[in-house]
Amino acid sequence: MQPPPIITKSAVVGNISKSLSGMYERNVTCAEDCTRFQFCMQRVYKRLHARGACTAYVNCLSPITVYNHCSRLLAHPFIMNLPVPLFVEKHLRYNYTVGLLNGAIFGFVDALIAPSLTLALFVTQLGGSSFLVGLLAAIYNGGWFVPQFLISHRLQQLPLKKPVYTGAAVVRIICWFFIVIATFTLGAQNPTLLLVIFFILMTIYSLAAGVAGNAFMTIVAKVIPTQRRGSFFGLRELSGTTMGLLAGYLVAVALSPQRGFVFPDNFGVLFIVAFGAIGAGLIIFTLIREPHEEITGNGITFTQQLGAARVIVRENHSYRRYLLTRFVLAAGDLATPFYAIYATQQLGAPDSIIGLYIGLTTASALVSTPLLSYLSDHHKLNWVLLLAAGATPIMPLFALTFGAFGRGDANVWAFSLIFVVYGIARTAANIAFPTFLLNLAPPAQRTLYIGFTNTLLGIATFIPIIGGTILELFGYTPLFAITFFMASTGFVLALGLRKTQLPRSTAGDA
Repeated sequence: MQPPPIITKSAVVGNISKSLSGMYERNVTCAEDCTRFQFCMQRVYKRLHARGACTAYVNCLSPITVYNHCSRLLAHPFIMNLPVPLFVEKHLRYNYTVGLLNGAIFGFVDALIAPSLTLALFVTQLGGSSFLVGLLAAIYNGGWFVPQFLISHRLQQLPLKKPVYTGAAVVRIICWFFIVIATFTLGAQNPTLLLVIFFILMTIYSLAAGVAGNAFMTIVAKVIPTQRRGSFFGLRELSGTTMGLLAGYLVAVALSPQRGFVFPDNFGVLFIVAFGAIGAGLIIFTLIREPHEEITGNGITFTQQLGAARVIVRENHSYRRYLLTRFVLAAGDLATPFYAIYATQQLGAPDSIIGLYIGLTTASALVSTPLLSYLSDHHKLNWVLLLAAGATPIMPLFALTFGAFGRGDANVWAFSLIFVVYGIARTAANIAFPTFLLNLAPPAQRTLYIGFTNTLLGIATFIPIIGGTILELFGYTPLFAITFFMASTGFVLALGLRKTQLPRSTAGDA
């Protein structure tokens, strides 16, 4: 006896359009799209045939019967979810895992070679000035942001973004290879030359990271559905923060005099670990499965892209408020690099308390990440965004309050609350703002939105240099007061973002 034939995709689509389009019209955007809805229907029909149901019986099923089959076959009520392209659905678990591994490794890297800690000490021991230490932080952070708008007009015309990421990854790996070689060969004999080479290579590395950043965000938007992006960024933050604890231990071991390492070999050992981790993290992400994007039109020039950016800023009120909010909140970080210094210089805290502050920042991030990710995935993204904005002015307010009590052990311990708040605020911001931007940007212009946003935010990476100037000229109290005012203004602007109605977009629509 011949087995009953499997109904084809076209037949399934036809059946859907005839029998269900009236009942579920709001959930099926296009009968020809490979949506989650159609994927579920195909699962139902194939399962019924596998159980021996004849074609005539299947074709005569009522819509309610088909819906009940779908509800039983799937773990979630699919009719309540946004449609997800079949390619994304098929590779979601794999791509989600690849993205999390990449995030965990780069969380480890960011802690291991933090520009305000490990690399700052490295530059100082090479004879670099305080200006160079500040410049290093600006290069490391600004290099990631600035190039993105400059290349986004090219990127959005590519059907696959991964080749851009891969090319930038090769450049980044080569840069760290030569940093390792230069550290071991030049550190003891010619520290000045090593300093020059280090800054050149770090500049190239950071710019390459910026080129890859736009491609990375666009790929994430294509392969991670809207309703999973909050947990995706949240788990990246959680795993990266956890790996940061290991990085902190390795830094303490390598830089400890009792371990027998001397300068610059101690940093050379850390750079070897960083080189291996950077290579592993970049290679892992190049294994992601990216869907081919259909490109229409002949592309635009950079001048046209600049004009397009002006148009979206002028016409998209929600995006304009988003930009303004992020820029003003960035000004709320004027004092961030100086809280620990204030504790040791003005409140009498011992230098060893820096370890406690780092631990509190990491612990608060670890504890808050699961909750914030859950809220983000369950339609509470605006709550997470408001938490990030609302926590920012609390830090300078605490600094002003505790500073009024002067020196004292109790005050030093109370000052630690700033770093608890900082860990929560940073985690909330890392989850809320990227997710909000991906959801806000129209699919066809997503690379433009990402690139333009990150390039403008690159300017904000120089704000701590302004904070240092204010500190030198006027002291800590005016610095904290100005920071509190800017951060409070950012929070008020974020209240307007809470009312923004985001489009019901899906992954794979880019």
